[in-house]
Amino acid sequence: MIKFFRRIRQQLLSENKFTKYLIYAAGEIVLVVIGILIALQINKNREAQLAREKEQVYLKEIHLDFLSNKEQLDSIRYINREARKAGERLVYHIDQIKQQYKPRNYSSYPFLDSMATYQGKLFANKSYNPKNGTVNALINSSSFDLIQNDSLRRMLVTWNDVLGDYLEEEYFQRKFLFDEYYPWLRAHYNFADEFSQENMEIWFGPQETNFRIDRIEDLKWLDRVVEQEQIVQTIDGIIRLTETEDND
Repeated sequence: MIKFFRRIRQQLLSENKFTKYLIYAAGEIVLVVIGILIALQINKNREAQLAREKEQVYLKEIHLDFLSNKEQLDSIRYINREARKAGERLVYHIDQIKQQYKPRNYSSYPFLDSMATYQGKLFANKSYNPKNGTVNALINSSSFDLIQNDSLRRMLVTWNDVLGDYLEEEYFQRKFLFDEYYPWLRAHYNFADEFSQENMEIWFGPQETNFRIDRIEDLKWLDRVVEQEQIVQTIDGIIRLTETEDND
């Protein structure tokens, strides 16, 4: 092709057709420019395609992470709600015992086994540990620009703030359990004889009653934080906006 154009130029020059040569030269320049533009566009399209493919990889990883985050949060909320219900049942039974039995006869109450189960559920602890590796790595790198959806970008950026408020509440509740309640229980409770008179006096005493009430209120508040911070809505939104063909 290059030899072909060279022969044309030489022929025009040899025939002293300078005007035609200029027109031809201009045309040849236009063709070269068009060729360069086409090559640049092809390269640009290729880069865009590679960017979209990389975006799809991130979307799939985030999608899987947040499906796991949703499942874990649902499980923890269920456990916490069951713990709260157990605490409320426990409070009810204790009120019944106090009304029907004398203090020294608490150990003869027929529902002590159920109460022990309620007690265990009320003070059990399960923490939320969501998968944030992909989101954090993406936000802290230039690859974040690959995410095209503005709504998704906003959700990903605000996720750590939304999550942080909830985890802070969890931290204070764990601190209450591990720094206050569990040490007090180990110091006063006889684990070798669960339904001893000494343990019954602890169960129905003012300190244990206060711990119980605090724990129930903490569990209620933790559930309210989930609603107030719209954690479920954020997770559902991220799951929806990261759906790809590979995820279907």
